[in-house]
Amino acid sequence: MKDNNQLLPIWISVMILIITILATYMIVDVKTKSIANEVVSQNLNIEYEKVGWKENYDKINEIQKTQIVEWLKQYDAQWGGENNPQANAPTPPSEWWAISLEQVKKVTSENTHILWNPDAEITWVEYSDIECPYCKKLHQSWTIEEIMKEYDWKVNFIFKQFPLAFHKQAQMEAEAVLCAWELWWKDKYYDFITQAFNGSKWNGESYTKESISKLGGELWIDEKKLLSCIESWKFKQQAQDEMEEWSTLFGITWTPWNVLINNKTGKWDKLPWAYPTWSFKQKIDSLLEK
Repeated sequence: MKDNNQLLPIWISVMILIITILATYMIVDVKTKSIANEVVSQNLNIEYEKVGWKENYDKINEIQKTQIVEWLKQYDAQWGGENNPQANAPTPPSEWWAISLEQVKKVTSENTHILWNPDAEITWVEYSDIECPYCKKLHQSWTIEEIMKEYDWKVNFIFKQFPLAFHKQAQMEAEAVLCAWELWWKDKYYDFITQAFNGSKWNGESYTKESISKLGGELWIDEKKLLSCIESWKFKQQAQDEMEEWSTLFGITWTPWNVLINNKTGKWDKLPWAYPTWSFKQKIDSLLEK
């Protein structure tokens, strides 16, 4: 009996040790799984960000499929065969990563409405469509403003027209944007673009000529003059010229198509769709090193 009493504390100690080891293992296992799940979650969030953030992922995928089908139909009907204005266009450069300094000047000339420093080393050109949901997401994400702040005077920004044929009001909206530039200074011009995206819809129900003119009026652009400019179609050719530029220089096929150009070397890189700030920074930093 005495021996049993002496062994009891030992057995209790052993049991406590075993329980402690098992508990530690379970805690470590739970923490390991938690860390693994967090890593997976972060990776998924990065992928979601590339296409418009998690809450819109499924919706944007559905929209994209519909757009692709419609675009193929419209392309064949409007741009196929002899109707294709690009049939005799110059072939894009074989060295896709560089264009001549003469071409750089053409792309970034003053009449292309440069925002921020016109002498910046890097120019970010966005070929865009007011009814494009990805374009809207890019402009609502503050990515453009964050890049301009991060790089100060080293980067400027240019918005160019790329009205997709299957977006019913995109051509009119592109010309309204150009009219806004003519009637007001560049800061209001980009305010107008931002506000136009805020109210845009991809199914052609965004604006009429009257409603987009009213939007201009809310930004102190003369509403009657803006409507008159839109109805004159005076910027139809310029919108077409900006669309043709993408095919001859950059091979652009969708929106938003972001082109980042080193104005000193002609080196450039592309970043299609709506990506977060860090993706643009990687491209810009690489171009600044060349």
